[in-house]
Amino acid sequence: MEIKKVSEYEWEIPKHGGMRVPARIFASEKLVKKIEQDRTLVQAANVAHLKGIQRYSYVMPDAHEGY
Repeated sequence: MEIKKVSEYEWEIPKHGGMRVPARIFASEKLVKKIEQDRTLVQAANVAHLKGIQRYSYVMPDAHEGY
């Protein structure tokens, strides 16, 4: 999955497929590498498909794969 660096602690998954908004990740580069090891970013992209979502699907620094 493509992730673009926006600033030192902001990253973005651009809109693609049926995403209504981009996903915005707030984390250090070290944390992003950890977050990429599970399905957290896939889940963030899935949230971005939801009807009624506005602006971004947000991922905070304590992100982890949900159940």
